[in-house]
Amino acid sequence: MVITELDIGGAEKAFVRLAHGLVFSGWNVRVICLRGPGPLGQELQDREIPVEYLNCGGFADVRAPFRLAASLRKQRPDIVLSFLHQANVASRIACRLTGVPVQVSGIRVADRRLSVLLTERLTARWTTHCVAVSEHVATAHRRISRLPDSQISVIRNGVDWQLLSQLPPADRRQFAWDDSNFIILSVGRLEPQKDPETLLQAFRILQAQQPALPRQIRLLFVGDGPLRSVLEHRVRMYELEDVVHFTGWRPDAASLIRMADVLVLASRWEGLPNVILEAQAVGTPVIASAVDGCLDLVDDQLTGRLFEPGNAERLATDLLTQITQPHKAARMAHEAAQQIRRLCSWDACIDSYHQLLLRLLPKNETSGQQ
Repeated sequence: MVITELDIGGAEKAFVRLAHGLVFSGWNVRVICLRGPGPLGQELQDREIPVEYLNCGGFADVRAPFRLAASLRKQRPDIVLSFLHQANVASRIACRLTGVPVQVSGIRVADRRLSVLLTERLTARWTTHCVAVSEHVATAHRRISRLPDSQISVIRNGVDWQLLSQLPPADRRQFAWDDSNFIILSVGRLEPQKDPETLLQAFRILQAQQPALPRQIRLLFVGDGPLRSVLEHRVRMYELEDVVHFTGWRPDAASLIRMADVLVLASRWEGLPNVILEAQAVGTPVIASAVDGCLDLVDDQLTGRLFEPGNAERLATDLLTQITQPHKAARMAHEAAQQIRRLCSWDACIDSYHQLLLRLLPKNETSGQQ
């Protein structure tokens, strides 16, 4: 199995969970990470899954497919399953160079940047099969790659809703907040894709209406990334230091989700966001941008609220409605929880991958190495 990086992120966590599941299903799994060591690598090694780091740079690092090819020549796998765009492209080239018979690309987001469109279209012919994380991502990838329907499957991530439901909510007092506060939560990388700037702008619009609101609003950013310093500067400039808090990455993010009154995901593009799955599984209301995988998870006004990406005014309006109509928000959250618990299990996800890989495995092989 090949992945771009093993930092904390939704796709990376799903990759690690899938690796564990495939080992349990009888596959001989080895992991290759194109970049350097990340925090999730240790989790793999703790489960005795070997991890090799190629220490390559970003997408422009042309060494990646050749370093990967050198590793594949030593390991001689039957199947290479990759996650994330750089790993997908490098794996296709490396498999072609080394004669690995099966290459499966995990399509995690519908990334429409020109560099992604061009490299996907150029290398898609060298993949055996693509697995999209949602129907909307699959539809977008068909247009991008021009692959036939027979070469693209959809397998959703799972969610451990039973485990998550047993976690206690985080204590609001650690932020000097209490039940009188309405907590708006963002969990994810602070980078342009996630568009935290739109959320901060919506919060500023809402804050101007604070005297008329039934509860004191607070905004909590959980995560880190290149936009953190920009956001912190704007918080100071807007004089919002007392009501906006940044935690960095937190191992108890799931408990913070249970603590929050609403989770907001303002992304400009997405795959099937784990953070929405987790929020819906535990009954936390969700407001999300109307993009790709968010559309697969949130039915507007039935299981949550959707807004146009980048539209801070509409997001502020949705947040206002959430605050002033708590019973409707609770009903939608309950419906979302029932839907997610019915449709998104890790057992089903792992079994779908297992069956797909068995089908693609060369006929003369009786055991698989990835």
